[in-house]
Amino acid sequence: MNAKAIKKSLKKFGRYVWEMFKSSIPSTFMFFCAGTILLMLTMRGETIDWTGSDVAWTVVCIVGGAAYCALMSWANGGSHYEMLVSGNVKRMSAEQMDGGFKMSNHKEAKEYRVWKGFAIGGFTAIFTVILGIWFGCLQAEIDSGSPSKGVAALMLIGFLISGWSLIPLYLMNATGITISYFISCIFALIPIAVTGGFYIAGAYARRNKRLREQMIAAKAAEAEANKVKKINYGGLPGTKPKKRKK
Repeated sequence: MNAKAIKKSLKKFGRYVWEMFKSSIPSTFMFFCAGTILLMLTMRGETIDWTGSDVAWTVVCIVGGAAYCALMSWANGGSHYEMLVSGNVKRMSAEQMDGGFKMSNHKEAKEYRVWKGFAIGGFTAIFTVILGIWFGCLQAEIDSGSPSKGVAALMLIGFLISGWSLIPLYLMNATGITISYFISCIFALIPIAVTGGFYIAGAYARRNKRLREQMIAAKAAEAEANKVKKINYGGLPGTKPKKRKK
């Protein structure tokens, strides 16, 4: 592979990465909000414990973030399927005609691919993984109750960004239950699974909708073709055929 081909491949890879990253931004922001809300709801008093209300709020925040993630993934799957159809038309026309159709709004990096939903979910979950590893490496100081200013600042940033995955473990550790923060990395499977699943479901929903529309249009065209056409004889006397008497 020559340098020109390598440069072209890297450019194409960069476009794919950029489009998937942009698609992950809304869901990532929503999980940020879920962490911030959970921080305000569970760290209100002077005492830190793990109560039933904390469990309930944790579930609500996680479900809320996952629901918004599912909604965005569904929409992305549908729009990417439409882009795939446009790409297929463009490639088919290029094979049949010299140059093919010119589609200014078509972007190959936005075309539907089964794996893209999980990749977009991976971008959403990247902060969850990074902060889980970071908290795990500093667990002794975090759970000591007297962390340094730098670690305390890191804790606050982590709770604001990915509190929905870190705060439950922090509260349980504060009550004497020792759980490794590395386990919080498992929470990353939530946005990955939700995004991947609803991305595929959204694409298939859009595909089925288009197929139904085509079937309805085909049936309407067939009914119109089979419709008996009446002859217009005009309004002059004697221009209509006489009916035979039975």
